[in-house]
Amino acid sequence: MHLTVIAFAAASIALAGPVLAQAAYAPAGAQFEARFDRPLDSKMIRDGDRFTLTEDRTTFAGAPPALRHARVEGHVERVSPARKDHRATVNLILDDIVLADGTTAPLDATVTWVRERAPSHKLRETGVVITGTVTGRKDAKKPGMAQGTPVGPGAGVSLRARDPKEQIHLTRGAVLRLKLLEPITTVG
Repeated sequence: MHLTVIAFAAASIALAGPVLAQAAYAPAGAQFEARFDRPLDSKMIRDGDRFTLTEDRTTFAGAPPALRHARVEGHVERVSPARKDHRATVNLILDDIVLADGTTAPLDATVTWVRERAPSHKLRETGVVITGTVTGRKDAKKPGMAQGTPVGPGAGVSLRARDPKEQIHLTRGAVLRLKLLEPITTVG
């Protein structure tokens, strides 16, 4: 009888497969700042254009250590340049975060503020208003998949120009503060 129970338990464990450990790099609620690696202008960009942000500790030291030198990958959607009767708008969709060791994980975060670097290297207000969070589509990056194939939701933020006649223009080095909605984990 005992031998049968032990054999059944061993078979159940073998059928379940290996247990995958999750490594937690940053908890939900953690905040960090990241700067644009290139300019973003609502008059020049198109839906689907990609952008990257690099973690920046020059003004905010409260970021989790695992995020040091991390790179955020994302794309833009619903780009609408300023027109006579319409303010410029852009949705920034945050797809993934690439940690300094090369680990890539999905990123579920929101943007709490956007600032520009002034010539004095201090942060200042931009001509951009965060109008809400959005859900976009992550673009396929895997070999063999058509570019732009939706592979799941990406979290992001909708930006609108303060001035109805101005485009949204974020310079290289403009800083976003991001707050994690879900922990950054990887399965390995």
